[in-house]
Order: sequence, then C-alpha cells, then structure tokens
Amino acid sequence: MNSLRIQPDRLATHQLPRQAFEELCTGGVTERFVAAVEASQYSTRKLLLHGLTDFCAENPAVVGPLTDIDTLWGILAAAEERDPTVTWDLLLYPTVGVWLTRILRRLHGQATGSIPVWSELGYLHSLVAVAAIRAGVPCHVRLPVVHGVVTLPAMGQLEPPMVFPAGFAELRHTASETTISIGRMDPMPLDSPHFRPAHRHVAQSRGVRMTVEINDCDPYREFSEPLPPQRLDSARSAEWRKLLDEAFDLLTLWHPDFAWELSAGLRMVTPLSSDGMIHGASSSVAIGCVAVAQKPSATLVAETLVHEFQHSKLNGLLGLFDLGQQDDMYAPWRDDPRPLSGLLHGVLAFLSVAEFWQVQRDLLSDEESKQANFTFALRRQQVGEAISALRNEPALTRLGRRLLESLRTRFALIERQPVSAAVAAAVTRITDDHRATWRIRHVRPDPDDIAQLANAWLAGVPLTTAPLSRVVESEWPTERSNRVALLQLKATAPETFAEVMRHSTLTPGDAAYLAGDHVTATAMYLTRLSNAPDDTAAWVGLGLALRARGIAAATAILTHPEVVIAVHSKITTLTGTAPDPLELVNWVGAGLVSSTDHSGRQ
Repeated sequence: MNSLRIQPDRLATHQLPRQAFEELCTGGVTERFVAAVEASQYSTRKLLLHGLTDFCAENPAVVGPLTDIDTLWGILAAAEERDPTVTWDLLLYPTVGVWLTRILRRLHGQATGSIPVWSELGYLHSLVAVAAIRAGVPCHVRLPVVHGVVTLPAMGQLEPPMVFPAGFAELRHTASETTISIGRMDPMPLDSPHFRPAHRHVAQSRGVRMTVEINDCDPYREFSEPLPPQRLDSARSAEWRKLLDEAFDLLTLWHPDFAWELSAGLRMVTPLSSDGMIHGASSSVAIGCVAVAQKPSATLVAETLVHEFQHSKLNGLLGLFDLGQQDDMYAPWRDDPRPLSGLLHGVLAFLSVAEFWQVQRDLLSDEESKQANFTFALRRQQVGEAISALRNEPALTRLGRRLLESLRTRFALIERQPVSAAVAAAVTRITDDHRATWRIRHVRPDPDDIAQLANAWLAGVPLTTAPLSRVVESEWPTERSNRVALLQLKATAPETFAEVMRHSTLTPGDAAYLAGDHVTATAMYLTRLSNAPDDTAAWVGLGLALRARGIAAATAILTHPEVVIAVHSKITTLTGTAPDPLELVNWVGAGLVSSTDHSGRQ
C-alpha cells in the first residue's frame, strides 16, 4: 500500500511555546497558539488515519461497495505529493476529528450507528475525492450516499433531483471536469444546480478579519452520528451572515482580544435549531468549530462565540499537556459530577463570559441591562466558587496550577465590580439551591457512619465527626422546583415575575419563599416534610428559608443536606418516629462546624 510522505514513526514531538501558553493564561490567543495546536492535531489525525487504513487493509470487506483502500490511499498520497497544503487543510477540517473518532470506535465494536459501517467509513472516500479535486489529481472514486445526498467536505453537497434508494455514487475527476453520477442518472457536474457549495463567510471590522464556514450540511457538524442536512434558505443564510457580522463588529469594538483570537482560530460555525435545548456547543475532537443556536441579537451570538471558543482553546491545550486528573468534582454550572479538566473548562469559559458582560451591561437598554447584570453576577459567583475549590486541589499539575493562578488573577479584576443588592441576593440563593441539590443527588455518606450519627442523636450526645462520603452518578431523581427560574425572573423582570406568580402552581412553601415571607415558607416546608420526608426540594427550600431569616441551622441543610436527610431517615427507621427537622439540623450543624467533610469532592 502506498504511504503518505509523513510516516507514523516519524511524527514530530510537539511543543507549545511558552509565549503561546501565556496567551491562553492571560486572555486572547494569537496565531502562535493556534499554529502549535493545529500541528499537534494534524499529527494526531494522521496517526489515527494510518490506524484506520491499516484496519481496512486487514479487513477489506469493511469498505463494502466503495473504492478499495489501496486505490484510495494511492490517490491521497498523490494529492499530498502534488500539494501538501491540501491534506493539511482537509485533516484539520473540524468535522474530520468527529468522524475519525466515531468510525474507529465503530470498527472496534465500541459504538453503533444508524447507517451501515461501510457508509460511515465512506467519509474517507469523500475526503480523498476533495483532496484529488483540489490538488488536480485525476481520480475515479465511489462515494457513499448518506441521507440521500453526496457530501464533499469543505466543498459542498450534491442533492439529486429525486429521492431513491442508492448506497453509493461515482465521482470522476479529470483535468477538464468533475462529475458525480448516481445509478442510471446522467452525470452531474459540480456547477449543476443540484450541487450546493459550502457557505463561506468573511466578517471584517476595524482591520480584523474572521473567515468561517457556516456549516449546515456536513453529517458531523453537530459532533454526533451522521445527520441529514438542514440547509439554510436564502433568508436564514442572510440572517446568519448579518448576525455574525454584527457580533464580530461588537467584539472588535469592545473586546478586541476575543475578536483577534476568533480571527486566528475559528474555522466553522454550525447553526443549531433555535427551538432546541442547546444554546451552544463545541467538541474536543472538532477544534475550531462552534455550534450556535440562532439568537435574537448579535450580542448573544458574540457571547456564545466567545464562550464556546474558550472550550476549543483549552481542548487544544489538553491535546498537548496534562493539567490534572481527578473525577467527581462539583461544577456550579452543571448538574452532574465533572472531571478536573471539565472544571477548568468551565472556569475559562464562564470567566470569559463574565468579562464580556462586565463591559456589555453598561452598553444596553435598561431592560437588557437587567439580564446582563444578572448573567455577569451569576457567572462571576460560579467561577469564584470553582476557583476556590481548585486552589485546594492536589491533583493539579504544575501547568494546571499555573493556568489556574492566571485565571484567578483575571477573576480578581471583576471580583468586586458592583451589582444591585437584588441581583446579588438572587445569585446567592440560586447558587445555594444548586449546590445543595447537587449534593443530595450525588454525595452518598457512608451508611455505617450515618448509623453511628443516628445512635449518637438518640443517645443525646453531640456530633463530633463528619461522615465519610463518596460522589456517585445520580441514583434517584431529585424533585425539581421552579425556584431557580423564578428567582432569576424576579431579579431581571419583576413585572413578569408578578404576573407569573398570580397564575403559578407552586407549592405553598415555594410561593411564600419567593414572595419574601420566609417565616411562612419555613412552616410550609416543615409541613411538607412531615408528609413527605424524602422531598428533597422541600429540604433545600427549608434551608433557603432559614438562611434568609439568618438562622444558623440553614448551614447544615445547604452545605451537607445529604447528611441531614440520611440521618433523618435512619432515625425514623430505628424508632418509627421522624425527628423534628429543625432540632436535627441544629444538632448536625453544631457538629459540622468543628468537623471536616471527608467527601474530597465538593
């Protein structure tokens, strides 16, 4: 089998220049950082490609009716020989990383798919065809037809004039033309109305230029299994271009460092459905691509681009260095336990978001400014909590700690920026609610320790040692309340909040708490717990109401709710009678003040 010029055993050892690492630490990166990351990514993908083709050479039937691997590899080698930049550009095409990861997992039995494996493998054939076309290498390649279309990555997509079952198409490229034929249809050239070129867009403002592909057709554009195209019509395409132009103009004016790094490293934007649950996304195997749901304003598009590109940057760094290995950590912005790298991802991304809104909140109308101030305060609070947790994390490597300290320096610049008392109070209550709910869901105290605590309570002796605990994936659902969403609404849109409250179906405790009647809320939550002692939302609500009243017992419920609930349940089991929740939380709280939480993962 022919080989590409760069052999797997001759791949370079990649390094990140110190200045490039400092760029990531202190803010916006430049071409220097992007070049180092791309060189590393290129080597990684070429190595994976060698592994893939070796597998196919040993298992030739896996390609199905498509062009055999020896022929395919020869075409790719000829294309690289004629123009090495062609294979460089194609292997760095963001969705190639998604496809390579998926197809290798499928071939090794670690993943399944909705299309035949040979059809998914055929993305390689499409890549080789594009390489041949761009390098001017004559070829004849059988390509897969997936979801009724033929995809040429980075070039466009052929959609036949009629829908009919077809597994593959024939692409022929000569010095004079390129055609694609399917079944008995006449060959269609790439200038046919059935071939839709990729959307490319250039946003330029104040001497900064960002060139991206607006990808609405590549099967891997959403970092998942192959998807059918969702082509933008002319109106939606124009709207996306307008939003990107306006967002980039905003960034060059008010956030030039963010604009410059997007110029250096953003390659692809994938439009997401505006009615979906995901507002933005990125992938560790698609560096340089961000997926963005359509937003009502360029400001929100700019925020999403900034946010998601931070993940892309850090993913590039994690491909070169280990920043620390640790699982099961609490991230204030996630409902599930996260690895240490995930916590660093969030700190970098949400710190950048907070910096963005710190500036933007003073440039908006009164109504928009309320939401901007809230977002700034919430992200700042979450980042501050995560930084505090990471500072005591022994698993951080030297580089991981260097990154963290740089992010902490950036955080200090916004830490004391003022927000209104109402917003500050809402953010504190929301983060308290989230943290307590997360602990109930994921922290499990040791059963033997809980039994000892229950016996200590029954014996009338004080709690002196916190139980050992472990972090788990959610084993039972926690009751959800609308408190968090309504607290945000109360702080950002009080008139809308008042209207919602008039027609709400909240529990009596939540209704009283949100109305500011914390005494009644306490009584209502206690009544609820007397009838449903496993109502986790009521336990958290009780803690919030007590804290709002300045009662110290709230600390135990909000910082160690899993202990309070487990001891309450154990005492009830042992005696047949539930203990008084307020007496119990006072007892637990008094003991925890002088003891240590041993969960290790807060």
